[in-house]
Amino acid sequence: MTNPIFEEISKFEQKLGLPRGFYKNLLQEDDWSFVIKLNALFEGATTHVLTTRLHAPKLAGAFAHLDQLNNKVGKVALLRELDAITADQAALLRTLGELRNDLAHNIANVGFSFSSYISSRDENQLAKIVKVFGHGVNEVIEIESLKLSRKQFVQESPKLALWLTSAEVIACLYLEFEVADLHLKNLALAQFEKLVHDAHAIHP
Repeated sequence: MTNPIFEEISKFEQKLGLPRGFYKNLLQEDDWSFVIKLNALFEGATTHVLTTRLHAPKLAGAFAHLDQLNNKVGKVALLRELDAITADQAALLRTLGELRNDLAHNIANVGFSFSSYISSRDENQLAKIVKVFGHGVNEVIEIESLKLSRKQFVQESPKLALWLTSAEVIACLYLEFEVADLHLKNLALAQFEKLVHDAHAIHP
């Protein structure tokens, strides 16, 4: 049976015009490409969600050019204001976006690897990575007879942990389309009820 999270991601890929299986194939990318492409996916997803949630298709181009990470008017900040994402999900998008910027702005970082990234972090930085990358991971991970804590799993498999957590966030973003549809239907119902009320007031 297909995991429902990946069913939502597959539908989102179609909405974003991505090839089928784009998300699953990210794990086959080298670490540098993985970060760049995953962040690009979130950039497109956040633009699409803002456009849909605000029922403003004409603003899609403007939203696309908004900075993802600006604390006041960035796409992540706007999604938080709309309660479209949680604080933990926003932290993931910010951490990923900051890492992407570090990698993209210096071509020397093309050889980036998660193993080196993890080994170069101090205890406080590692704690943040475990919290952010491991947000969507169970407290204890069981693989056959092996049991790992979330901390162990994230530190030993940061790329996979980030991929799993990102899957949860992408699926939640996709569900915002249902929220937008519901808001639109409620608005239409309210307008219809007002028309009926006004008509009765004029012709009691």
